[in-house]
Amino acid sequence: MMLAPATTIVLVISPSLNADGRKAYSTRGQLFDGSVDSRCIVRRSTTPFCDAARVLLAEGIKPDTVLVMRHANLPDDALRSTVRVAAGLVVEDDSGGKPVFRKWRPDRFDGRSSVALPLPVPQNESPAGSAVGRH
Repeated sequence: MMLAPATTIVLVISPSLNADGRKAYSTRGQLFDGSVDSRCIVRRSTTPFCDAARVLLAEGIKPDTVLVMRHANLPDDALRSTVRVAAGLVVEDDSGGKPVFRKWRPDRFDGRSSVALPLPVPQNESPAGSAVGRH
C-alpha cells in the first residue's frame, strides 16, 4: 500500500511597507506580510509564521498539514512545522533579548500578534520545540 505524500503549504513573507515605501516596524521589531498562493493571509505581523498557522486552522486546514515559511525571492525554507504546532507557538524574547518559541495561549493575547483566534490544540500536547528554524 502506498501512502499519499503529506500536504505542504508554503507561506511567503515579505517586509510590510509604510505609505512612504520604507520597511515598517513596531516596538517588537520588523513587520511582515505573509501570503499563501499569492493570497495575503497575515499583514503587519512580527510573527507571520505562527499567525498564519492560526489563520489556516481557522480556515479549516488540517492540523497535521506541513507549513513552511520562505522569505520572498529566496528558495530556502526559513521555518518548517505542522500547522498545529506552529499555531500553538508565539515568539517572545528571552531574558537576554534572544527570540525564542513559547506556548501561545489565547487568554494571554495582548495585541502583539495580528491574529487572535481560538486554538484547537489539545491541552496535553507540548508544541514547543517541534518547529525548526534555519537562517
